[in-house]
Amino acid sequence: MIIIKFFLNLIILFLSLINIWKCKKLNIKKANYFIIKDTKDLIDPRSIKFTHLTKKKLSKSLNFVRSVSYKLSFKSLFNLKNIVVINALHDLILQKNKILKKKPIETKREYARNMTLIIKFSKINEFKMIDDYRLMELFLPILNKLKIYSIGYMHGRISKDLFYVNTIYRNLQLFKFDKYYVWNKYFKKKILQINKKYQNKEIFIKNPLKKYTIKNVVKIDGLCLIAEDNIKLETYTKIIAQLKRQKRFKIYFKFRPNNKLNQDLLNFLKKNNIQYFYKENTYKLFSQYNIKILFAFNSSLLIECSYYNVIPIMIYYNKFTLREYVKDRIVFSYKINNIKKVFDEFTQIKKNFKAIKENSWKNN
Repeated sequence: MIIIKFFLNLIILFLSLINIWKCKKLNIKKANYFIIKDTKDLIDPRSIKFTHLTKKKLSKSLNFVRSVSYKLSFKSLFNLKNIVVINALHDLILQKNKILKKKPIETKREYARNMTLIIKFSKINEFKMIDDYRLMELFLPILNKLKIYSIGYMHGRISKDLFYVNTIYRNLQLFKFDKYYVWNKYFKKKILQINKKYQNKEIFIKNPLKKYTIKNVVKIDGLCLIAEDNIKLETYTKIIAQLKRQKRFKIYFKFRPNNKLNQDLLNFLKKNNIQYFYKENTYKLFSQYNIKILFAFNSSLLIECSYYNVIPIMIYYNKFTLREYVKDRIVFSYKINNIKKVFDEFTQIKKNFKAIKENSWKNN
């Protein structure tokens, strides 16, 4: 199996190097980074949403990608233009260094050195990517060293509290783009506080969300509970049991569109007559189903939904990771065992919601 993986990575790297050479000959000066996904376009939906990347545009740029499987790597190389699968190089170096019993830090450094040589050879002068925390520490020092103009696009939350959840979030504080697009004025202020390397003129506001004019399919107001990773079935059952005690709002459940359906959770929803959605556009659902409240633990939808006039309720256990969003009046928060308070205090919540919309989206 190791030998097979070695040859697969070697072939992928060879095809990638051909694309680099070809783009240099064609004098292509712009580059992108995105993740390959098993979707129709093979492009990570986040890159489509935030950087407006399309399959057609790829022919005008050199495209560095990360893939999660050999199948997707080959699929992208033969179906998309100018693809460079960066993890093939990483895996070859890793395999070699494991045999030589080298430390992980040596693999990391060797990978960065080789990527520097590749990018330097390509002669690109502009590089565009979402702020993928895992890859910022690879690309941004190289781009800075080679004086290549870097453009970043916010794709998730910006918060100091996230630093304590996972160290990769600290890359937002350690590295900077030459130009950085964030969602709204709140996050512009937040990144300037977190990363002192940025100047005000380097941060631009670009709202990635768009309004939808869609006719309601129901008259009753709705609330929606969002599926997230690492949340147990028992947790959802506890929340839904509390939500069912109120009669004012119809309950909906939204699965993550890129995850496999949890069959046990699906059966539970059917048993309790909870209408659920899977691949549907969440933002359109807000209008279609007259959704007034969104419940979630850690989803970026908590930040986005206020733009669609949907009240964001962050559920937490004893501790919550995004306390500054509550302090800054960006979301409301309630403990998992006390969700009924949302409905007891709903009149006051509606009054305070105006401040959340103003703090997030007014005068963007």
